[in-house]
Amino acid sequence: MVVAWCFVGCGAVSTGALPGTGAATASAPVSAGGSGVPVHGRAQSGPSAVAGSRIYVLAVNTAGYGAQSVSLLHAGAPGVLTDATGSYVLTDADGGFAIGGLYSCATKQMVYVLALGGRTVGTEAENPGLALLSLVGVCPDAGNFAGVTEFINIGEVSTVASVYALAGFMTDGAHVSSAPTAQSMRGLGNAFLTASNLFDAASGQALAETPEGSGIVPRPEINTLANALAPCVNAPVACGVLFSNARDARGVMPTDTVSAMLNIARNPGVNVAGIFALSKGVQAFVPALSAAPNDWTVAVTFFAENLPGAYFPAFDSMGNLWVPGYANDTLTEFDPLGNILSGGSGFSGGGLHQPFAVAIDAKDNVWVTSFGAGVVGAAGGGSVSEFNAAGQAVTTNGYSCGARCGSVAIDALQNLWVSGSPQTEALRSSGVALSNFSTNSFASGVAVDSRGRGWVVGQGQKLYRLTLPGQAEPFAETVTAATGQEITPVAIDGGDNVWFASSARSALGRHDGNGNALSPAGGYTGGGLKGPAGLAIDGGNTVWVANRDGDSISEFSGAGVAMSPSGGFRAVGVSGPRGIAVDPSGNVWVANFTGNSVTEFLGVATPTVTPVAPGTHGQRP
Repeated sequence: MVVAWCFVGCGAVSTGALPGTGAATASAPVSAGGSGVPVHGRAQSGPSAVAGSRIYVLAVNTAGYGAQSVSLLHAGAPGVLTDATGSYVLTDADGGFAIGGLYSCATKQMVYVLALGGRTVGTEAENPGLALLSLVGVCPDAGNFAGVTEFINIGEVSTVASVYALAGFMTDGAHVSSAPTAQSMRGLGNAFLTASNLFDAASGQALAETPEGSGIVPRPEINTLANALAPCVNAPVACGVLFSNARDARGVMPTDTVSAMLNIARNPGVNVAGIFALSKGVQAFVPALSAAPNDWTVAVTFFAENLPGAYFPAFDSMGNLWVPGYANDTLTEFDPLGNILSGGSGFSGGGLHQPFAVAIDAKDNVWVTSFGAGVVGAAGGGSVSEFNAAGQAVTTNGYSCGARCGSVAIDALQNLWVSGSPQTEALRSSGVALSNFSTNSFASGVAVDSRGRGWVVGQGQKLYRLTLPGQAEPFAETVTAATGQEITPVAIDGGDNVWFASSARSALGRHDGNGNALSPAGGYTGGGLKGPAGLAIDGGNTVWVANRDGDSISEFSGAGVAMSPSGGFRAVGVSGPRGIAVDPSGNVWVANFTGNSVTEFLGVATPTVTPVAPGTHGQRP
């Protein structure tokens, strides 16, 4: 099905800054006609018109998660009807409709269009399972849209792209919302714009690459998912099979095609073969997959020539991703759409030498550990460098860690905690040493809990709790290899539980804040774990893992239950992933060590407060 909107007398429009941002402007994903400008549309499924479909013009709600979207059509205006979802107009027997000046929007409102119900011309039955949507854009200061795009197509492709982009903020097609905080609204705004990376709103077709040309879009997969929706869109009798294969995590079936796609986006490893079989019935969109995929994650890989050896990244408060380039001593910054902000050569200087891991402080200053010996580091040692939010080096040579520096975390007082071998060190942001802890860590991650205590994994199956000014408490663990010499990332969840991974044993461990093991002997396994190198906790306390040796990511519940399939979630472009991070829009990003790239898995996670900081672990913005 396609809903084509025609906008007469349209001009160029930009989104401007999104609510709660101050971020740079971006091109609107689509454009629309303004108040008083005739707006014509047509709903169709293939060559057949769809009559009697209810067309809603809605704005996302920023009053709180789960809130109903805001109806923008003027209730009581000629031809406008109203129900519990909002005000709408109906398509006619030819699938057409017209809105003139029947709507208005407030500046910065994020607007989308929802089509519900109707019947394909030539059939008799009303289709209650038909639901499609497409994102329109961010309302300009004039209170209406005046873009250059003459047609907006609302169809299966736009539905797939829009749902995956907004999955972290959707309950169903009529409930798209964020919390009223600046970062939550910013995360929703970034998600809104992300859909423009996936499809062209004017044609309704999936893109092969992102508009800026640096990202590879999985067009055949998007088309295959659109084809899987098509039988239900065309005939209500076909909806039962789709809904049975697209249940939510509780096993409840959806009641329309938007909710079905939302369930697939949130549970991409479930009923993969069954959903693929549905796509073979109607091949309305090509190219499409010729065989069932490993899973239904939709992922975009962004390439950067200046990023060889991408290691452990971090997000700042604006949703920008900072990635160290180990092999060329640089730092690359990506915006939320995957566009490079650090130029063709990346940021350099500041003492970077084999940069390894990134942490962001409360002022969006960027801290980077260098694994190799810097100018001020002792032989075999390393350093930690500071860059400001604009990418300018603050340090000249970096601050010496006194060890081979590994990962870095920042506590509530903005002190730096740097893991390394043979010790972990705490530094003030001025570089003055606060304490050294003998932990004999090899390549351990480091994390700080809400009580300001650092946690690292040491060799000899020891989990260390570190407390200033200098107390190191070892706790026995049975997850990592006894000989050490492996990557052991560390993360903290919302309950101050400590998660860590063993790259040697492909297992996850979980201990509480008292050091007691919560995971079984040998740890949590399965879910595609294969050489885990990076850990991240999202805003719902779900655990995400980058699998270095599996070219995949894994998902575990907060109780340690594997949610990903036996091969993990996979995507074209994922290559030797090391670091992993979750953004405020609910996307999971991995740094591909051997691919000069980062990969974004869209909408699979819960939106997450960034930067990572004690007190906000496992929380939504």
